[in-house]
Amino acid sequence: MKTAAIIFSGIYNDGLDYLTRNRTVASLPFAGRYRQIDFILSDMVNSGIYDIGVITKYNYQSLINHLGSCQDWDLNRKRGGLMLIPPFASGDSGGYRGKIEELRAALPFLEQKNADYVILSDTDTICSIDFRKVIDAHTESGRDMTVVAAPAAENETTASELVIDSADGCTPDGIYLNYAARKGQYSALGMYVIRRDALIEAVTALSAKGFYHLERDFIQQGFNRGTLTIGMYRFDSLVLKNRTILEYYGNSLMMKDENVRNAIFRPEAPVYTTVRDEVPTFYGADSSVSDCLLADGCRIEGKVENSVLFRGVVIGKNAVVRNSIIMAGSVIHDGAVVENAIIDKEAQVSGLRRITGAPMSPMIIRKGEVV
Repeated sequence: MKTAAIIFSGIYNDGLDYLTRNRTVASLPFAGRYRQIDFILSDMVNSGIYDIGVITKYNYQSLINHLGSCQDWDLNRKRGGLMLIPPFASGDSGGYRGKIEELRAALPFLEQKNADYVILSDTDTICSIDFRKVIDAHTESGRDMTVVAAPAAENETTASELVIDSADGCTPDGIYLNYAARKGQYSALGMYVIRRDALIEAVTALSAKGFYHLERDFIQQGFNRGTLTIGMYRFDSLVLKNRTILEYYGNSLMMKDENVRNAIFRPEAPVYTTVRDEVPTFYGADSSVSDCLLADGCRIEGKVENSVLFRGVVIGKNAVVRNSIIMAGSVIHDGAVVENAIIDKEAQVSGLRRITGAPMSPMIIRKGEVV
């Protein structure tokens, strides 16, 4: 069975606020050297899916720069490969209000493929999933659509776009929108499987009637009216959801945990990204580093604790960084103190300055900003 995929690159930008003012969620840096799209792209390639369309919304220049020719994912192919689907590709004059309108722009991509099934996915979920198992479960169920969902955690506070009640863990008993899932319920991961011809028919019909919200106007309404049979694929492995700044901050720091890294970076399912060769990180004679995740190319001459540093970060002499995310190319000058903060790319914290946030409200320094 042939499978194609559609990736939505710009969903939930508002929840991540300053971090996505100049980039899509898909191109948001994560885990020291990756972008968020790397994880879902790698899962698809590892599952043998090589026909992939990426729907862009706005602020997608950094995404284009990151993907380049797509050779790092083996997607620079004469047949198939990755195709960027820009806004207004369908000739419409307005912006996208929801995924139905985004999929309408992707209809030419879908119509030219000879795939049996299509996987739809957001990029705000970090996990390691084998889509071959999802496709097998979908075909065996005989349902119109399969929703990938994970058991809700006890402490979920952020609303999920789709929440499912299911007594047997595979058949939805109820589908709800936009609230924090409770223990015993399932939180959808923004990943769906549907037949290609059924998706084309649904998108064409719904967009003609002015509907634009995939989860509300298609999935929930179809389920409630009995016009859409839905199955659920229960995913029990580790899931990190980066829907808000606080989730992104917490999940980034969780990547220091070896058990978390082992669940995301499995040897049999590698995560690919753009290759940028860097020299090893330099540690000065008076530097001190503890409980950190550091990428290549950094220069550490101060003190770094419980933090994640991306490529090319410079920590000056007598500078202190604690509980923080420092993105690529940023400089923390001599004597500066950064605590509970997210420092975006190529920003600078001047000497002797103090940047202090709170564990539940990290301070954010924007890309290229000098403070």
